[in-house]
Amino acid sequence: MSRDLPPASASQADALVAEIRQEVARERARILADAGREADAIRGRARDKARRQTRRAVDELRESGRGRLAQVSAELETARRQEESAHAREALDAAWPLLRRAIERRWADDTSAATWIRALVDLAHARLRGARWDVRHPAGADAARAKALREALAAHQVADAALHADAGIDAGLVIEAGGARLDGTPAALLAIRAEVEAALLAEIARATPGRPA
Repeated sequence: MSRDLPPASASQADALVAEIRQEVARERARILADAGREADAIRGRARDKARRQTRRAVDELRESGRGRLAQVSAELETARRQEESAHAREALDAAWPLLRRAIERRWADDTSAATWIRALVDLAHARLRGARWDVRHPAGADAARAKALREALAAHQVADAALHADAGIDAGLVIEAGGARLDGTPAALLAIRAEVEAALLAEIARATPGRPA
């Protein structure tokens, strides 16, 4: 059976209850504040992590994009070079027989043939000086070419050269002296095919608008 508290004891109890309530309220507020700060910190760390991940993803995409761009550029450059190489090969294959005919036409022209003969004799004089020359020329060489050869030899005071008509030569000259040989026939001129093709490509490039020489 409960007893009623005296008035003083009841007042003290009410004060204690009020104090406890205030303490609970303060503790709850402190807990809520701590929880809020922790939540803010968690959200901040999450945002930082998300930003780092986003930056990393963007960097990876950019790097991947640069790599892909470089790859595509390399593939395009390779394709361009292959196409140019194919066009160059076609041009050379078409130009080669034309070059042979052009050389034959030069020998057929009196002025060009004389220039050809002088150039060969000049080169032989520079390389074969001091040795007796054996000069082989086309068996069908006419008077104009024979005259051009005599004049070219006389210009270098080569008076003792032995001249031989050679049925195997269609154009040009072959000059031999002291075991050395200077072959100025079309076959010899075209034998260094790689050098001739390089010169042809350079000439084709100069003659083609929009292409680098």
